[in-house]
Amino acid sequence: MVKQQVESQIKVRDLSHTSVSISPADFSSWHDVRTELMSEAKKGFKARVEAEMAAAGGENLSELKAAFSQEERAIEHDIDHTVHTFSATVDVAYNFLSQ
Repeated sequence: MVKQQVESQIKVRDLSHTSVSISPADFSSWHDVRTELMSEAKKGFKARVEAEMAAAGGENLSELKAAFSQEERAIEHDIDHTVHTFSATVDVAYNFLSQ
């Protein structure tokens, strides 16, 4: 009963359907962010792969390719599963006298 009296005196706004979205500031999409992170992480890796392949001189290439492929998947897995924390503050100004 008290709740009904208060609701009739003060206009209550339902903010339960409010939503927030986060988008990257320097890129057009999260896919572009992922692509850039992959590119940065694989720069040194690709140079090392080329050096190892050249040093192998054609021997055990299939084993080297398999090992490097596995390592590349591990890099991608690490990037895809790194937890990022975002924090934000939301200020809400509510004029209870407005209709």
